[in-house]
Amino acid sequence: MHDDSQDRITPEWSATQECVLHWRLYVVGSVLAIVLALIVSAGIPKTYSSQVKVSDEHFETDLLLGLNNIAAWAKSAINEHKGLRRPDVYFNLIGSPDFIDEMSHVTVVTKGTDYYHYLLEYHKMSVWERLWRFLAGDDRTEAQRIHSLIAQHIRAEENTQYGTILLQVTDQDAVVAAMLADSVRAHLQSRLSDYVRERYLRDLKTTAEKMEDTRGRFEQARDAYTQYRDSHNDLTSPAAESMEDHLMNEYDNAFSAYSRSCEQYSRAKAFVEKYTLKFALLQNASVPREPSGPATSGYVLAFLFLTFVGITWWCLGLRTYKERKMKR
Repeated sequence: MHDDSQDRITPEWSATQECVLHWRLYVVGSVLAIVLALIVSAGIPKTYSSQVKVSDEHFETDLLLGLNNIAAWAKSAINEHKGLRRPDVYFNLIGSPDFIDEMSHVTVVTKGTDYYHYLLEYHKMSVWERLWRFLAGDDRTEAQRIHSLIAQHIRAEENTQYGTILLQVTDQDAVVAAMLADSVRAHLQSRLSDYVRERYLRDLKTTAEKMEDTRGRFEQARDAYTQYRDSHNDLTSPAAESMEDHLMNEYDNAFSAYSRSCEQYSRAKAFVEKYTLKFALLQNASVPREPSGPATSGYVLAFLFLTFVGITWWCLGLRTYKERKMKR
């Protein structure tokens, strides 16, 4: 029996023509891909995402007053504590194990339990996650699994252009997602405030020690100058005047250093007593009305893409095989 397909295999026969020849295979594959994508999507529980956008209050005020981004950051960096108001600091703190553990103890009012036990009791795994755990196993402890889940639910995205950070919490309950998003913001502000205060306390201790040291040097220079003046009132020799000028310069330098250290101490003390870290809340947490996942359309497109690529490879591979067979 003669094979008509081999008659069509000529050097002029393009790859596109070869794929068009198998159009029925593309149609069947597309239908199966769409059905499979819908099945996969249906096996994943719906999730909801709530977002909060914040910025450093002073930085945001500077922008509103007309300062550009660089000028606002430069104004914030005048003191030695530059970096405490940068969004990437917030980002790193949110991903820390201590912060994740702290969030696990947040009370979920609607469920009457904390977030740890809420996830343990109410979180639904997808069919595919259960299948994977059944086949591959999971040697993590319960705490490790829940903490990993919390870390996956909390996301932070920084905008370096505007100096803002977007906090997002995803959960299978829309109300819980909104409540946790606001709680993340509050805990982040509290943790940063504690960190900043501890740093200012360390600076206060350092400046106090420096002030005591410069005061001791000032008192020594003052006493040396006073004693020399008292013991050399009647001497007018060039050597005596030179020594007096030297002691006077040491006294002036010691007094200047002591004055600067006193100013630094007063400034550090004022920071400890009056400084509180505040966020400018640019976007409140709200209860999402529409689910953020699973993205059914995304699954459909992904499965269709893989199907088209697979069928195309098969068609071109089959053509190559036939061409080699004809040359034998």
